[in-house]
Amino acid sequence: MNKTIHAFDNHCSEAAIDRDAELYRSVFENTGTGTIIIDREMTILQANARFVEMTGYENHNAIEHKMKWTQFVAPADLDRMQQYHYGRRITPDAIPTEYECRVINRNGQILYITLKVGMIPGTDLSIASFMDITEHKQAEEALRRSEARLSAIIETFDGLIYITDADYRLEFMNPTLIRRTGGERMGGYCYHVVHGQDGPCPHCRLEAVLSGRTIRDEIQSPLDGNWYATVKTPLSDRNGNIVRIQTILMDITERKQAEEALTSENKRLRTAFRERFRFGRLIGKSPTMQGVYERILKAADSEAPVIVTGESGTGKELVSREIHDTGSRSHGPFIPVNCGAISEGLFESEFFGYKKGAFTGANTDTPGYFDAADGGTLFLDEIGEIPLSMQIKLLRAIDGGGYTPVGSNMPCFSDIRIIAATNRDLKSLVADGAMRTDFFYRVHIIPIHLPPLRERTEDIPLLIEHFLALQSAPETRREISGHLLDAFLRYDWPGNVRELQNLLYRYCAVGGDEIIDALIPDAVPVSLQPRLPVPEVSGETLYAVIDRVEKELITRTLDQYRWNRTQTATVLGMNRKTLFTKMKKHGIE
Repeated sequence: MNKTIHAFDNHCSEAAIDRDAELYRSVFENTGTGTIIIDREMTILQANARFVEMTGYENHNAIEHKMKWTQFVAPADLDRMQQYHYGRRITPDAIPTEYECRVINRNGQILYITLKVGMIPGTDLSIASFMDITEHKQAEEALRRSEARLSAIIETFDGLIYITDADYRLEFMNPTLIRRTGGERMGGYCYHVVHGQDGPCPHCRLEAVLSGRTIRDEIQSPLDGNWYATVKTPLSDRNGNIVRIQTILMDITERKQAEEALTSENKRLRTAFRERFRFGRLIGKSPTMQGVYERILKAADSEAPVIVTGESGTGKELVSREIHDTGSRSHGPFIPVNCGAISEGLFESEFFGYKKGAFTGANTDTPGYFDAADGGTLFLDEIGEIPLSMQIKLLRAIDGGGYTPVGSNMPCFSDIRIIAATNRDLKSLVADGAMRTDFFYRVHIIPIHLPPLRERTEDIPLLIEHFLALQSAPETRREISGHLLDAFLRYDWPGNVRELQNLLYRYCAVGGDEIIDALIPDAVPVSLQPRLPVPEVSGETLYAVIDRVEKELITRTLDQYRWNRTQTATVLGMNRKTLFTKMKKHGIE
């Protein structure tokens, strides 16, 4: 009986040991960390699956080959690990139980680990647990490098940087700002420390930034009078709440001064243009022409399409050339195209070019107007003559969709600016279905209207002087008599400036009042006697004589019609607005 009880006790003890061993193995394998058991000589006696996964060394290989723990410790950490290993067995209280080190896996990759080591009670064995913190370490290192770069930028940044809380109190100042203010002023109000104000600055817009907006502005500091470009950015805490504001100020005083100087210069130039009698190849001092000069300047500053309108002979191509020559494309070609002279069947080949063999007679590859105008300006004169079938193709090319030469299937692209001109009413063409609405709006971005010569008669003397100077040297130049000038001023000029130019060329070539009488018989009375006595011109310039005669004629006519301005304007062949302008000019009240 006693033997039976003893045998039963032994069996129960063995079962308990087995259960404890199984529990131990389960804990050993499922710690969530790489775990090994090491003997005094640093030999690995046992390793779990996580250790195998981390290092790449098979468990049975490590044990069978009696692998040393120090074999996969990074050389830089080896001495320290050996000191800890042996010291733990002599003076365990003097050795840390948790620390970091680096290990090298089977592929040669360095891993950063957190290591926890303890002695197994009653033995000379130690148990070590590894946790891979490589990604964390890499993130820390990347953050450290980023902070170092940011710190270097902040240290060398010439502008001012500061961070405030929602109550305007300073929490950070960069070195430049610290030097400017004479020391760190953390906790002070930014409006006082930075801007020398007793209350929040009018340009601050604190609430807008705290709502999540980044605010960019240009301000003039009341403290030093300098101009600054400011960028205010919201900063969030870990919960995503906006709690701070970062402000960057960059001194732009020199740029501002340059801009102000440029603005002043532009104003001076515009004033000079108003006082000048010409703009490039355009002649005229009248208010209407001064307005044209202004619009040319604005068009030259843009890349948008321009439409120049006006009667035939008013100088639409000259205006287009001035826009081109004044703008950023002046280095490129100016290609004029008379759309009214192109047959409908040739539009595509003329504009887009064609390939060899595209049609009978196409013996070589030939570029079109779009190719020729690349980098410059394409001037479309008489744009109202372009057929509907071509308008849609031009629209695509102008909008950047490219064009295809005749006989090719490869699209081409040209960098061009479109300036168009017409003497027709394009809106009527749209209403009649002769022009596409989208094509009209695409080319009708910047309109410039040229007045007919009859609406700017004050420019006629300037034009006469200009054209006569082109025809002959000063010593042989023909002069215009008073009664001929009177005829010129009263003539309607249906052909506008071009007609005046041709007439003067004929006058220089043939001479004599008869030529003028033959060309503009309705302008001169049959007797060729002027209505007013021919004035004495001794010691006076041509312009002074013209102004004096014009003033006397207007005054006499006003007196004759009892100052009825409508009748006076009708008799003098001008509209009421022109009459009022001339009365103001001559001080007639």
